[in-house]
Amino acid sequence: MSVKKDDTEMKQTKTETSSAPERSVAPGRKPRKRRANHIDLSVGGRLRQARLLAGASQEEVGTAIGVSFQAVQKYENGENRLSAGRLAAAAKFLGVPMSFFFQDDAEPATAGDTAGFSAKEIELVRYYRAIGSDDMREHLLKLTKIISEQDLSKK
Repeated sequence: MSVKKDDTEMKQTKTETSSAPERSVAPGRKPRKRRANHIDLSVGGRLRQARLLAGASQEEVGTAIGVSFQAVQKYENGENRLSAGRLAAAAKFLGVPMSFFFQDDAEPATAGDTAGFSAKEIELVRYYRAIGSDDMREHLLKLTKIISEQDLSKK
């Protein structure tokens, strides 16, 4: 004997069984979106700081480590984690040691922060690093120190 269902029942049954497939998650666990932890934020902020100090664009860093500039943005914001291989490639390209990305801080560096450097300070450091002569660097450092000491004595 066959039992007929009316249209309303059939639509309900079809809707109930055709729900969107869920991600496979271990039993007893809920899928969750990963949030950036303080280390991801700190490493991303330091990546941005190193990039700005080197005078490199996000596109140049991306090309050097094999990702798009959008991925570099996500790394800098802590949205995506930077793998060890890509971090090593970024360190090499930017001329900083790997330890630069993991220096202890009370507060993690954030993408907009660049560890407290203003745009002019970053520019100053970039030009200072471009000086090839150690003697010239030493003279510039002494001159800067004298100027700052005179400025402090006026206050």
